Amino acid sequence: MESNIAKELNGKFKPIVLIKTDKAPEGAIGPKSDKGGCIMAFIARVIADRKTAVFTKETCPCNGGKVGLGFGPGFEDEKSLENHFSFLSNGLEGCPNKEQYQTFLNYLPESTKEMFTHGEHVFADYETAKEHITKHRPIYNNKEKYVVFKPLEDLEEGEIPSSVIFTINPIELAALIHLDGSCRVDNAYTITAQSAACQDIGNIVFKQAESDNPRPVLGLSDLAGRRHMRRWIPDEYMTYALTWELFLKLEKLSEDSFLQTKVWEEFKK
Repeated sequence: MESNIAKELNGKFKPIVLIKTDKAPEGAIGPKSDKGGCIMAFIARVIADRKTAVFTKETCPCNGGKVGLGFGPGFEDEKSLENHFSFLSNGLEGCPNKEQYQTFLNYLPESTKEMFTHGEHVFADYETAKEHITKHRPIYNNKEKYVVFKPLEDLEEGEIPSSVIFTINPIELAALIHLDGSCRVDNAYTITAQSAACQDIGNIVFKQAESDNPRPVLGLSDLAGRRHMRRWIPDEYMTYALTWELFLKLEKLSEDSFLQTKVWEEFKK
C-alpha cells in the first residue's frame, strides 16, 4: 500500500505498520531470546532499511517491550514489578525496600548495574512510578502469537495493522498535527504519553483504537529507547502513530488539504 500522506510529506522515512498475526514472516529480523536488550533497534531497521521484524512473547527481550507489544503485563511477580518502579524512578535512593532492590542489583552485570542503581528518572519518585504503571498503563494479551513490524508498502491484501507509524522531523510533525487537527472541533489532539518508545507505537495506540475518536500518539520522547535507534534515526526525528481507522481517515483528508497549497510547497521543496 502506498500512502498519499507520505507522498505529500516527501520525507526521509516512509511509514511502517505494526501487525498482530499468527503467521510468521519469512526472512524477518528480530531477537533470538528474551535475555535483555531493547526492541527499538530492530524497529529502527524497519524504518530506515525497510526490513521486516518479528517478535513473540518468548523472544521479546524487555519486559516494558512485552507490555508495548501486547504480550501481557511484562512482570509475572510482585518483586520484579516493585524493582521496576525503582528502576524507572530514582533507583536505590528512593526504593522503599532497599534490601530487596540491592539483592536484585547484586545479580546484574557491571555494565548495567550503575544505571539500575541510580534509576532512569522517567518518574520523579517510586510512588509516582507505581501509580502510573499500575493505574494508567494499558495491558493487552494478544490472541495472536506474533507482532510484526514492516514497511507500509509491504502490507498485503486483507492485513489490518494495529498501528501505522510515521517517523518525522519537526516540519513533517507540524504538517501531521495540522492535518489531524483540521477535522476536529476539540483541542489538545495529540497524545504525548510518559511511556517507553515501543509503547508509544504499541499499546498506547491499541488503547486509542477502543475510542470513538482516536488520537495520534507522539513518540520517541523516551531517551533510553531513542538511544538504541541513533545508528539509523537522526536525533531530530519523532514517531507519530495512528490507529488504522484514523490513518485511513487522514489519508482521505490529505487528498484535498493544505498539503496541496503553495505554503506547503515551500516547505516540501
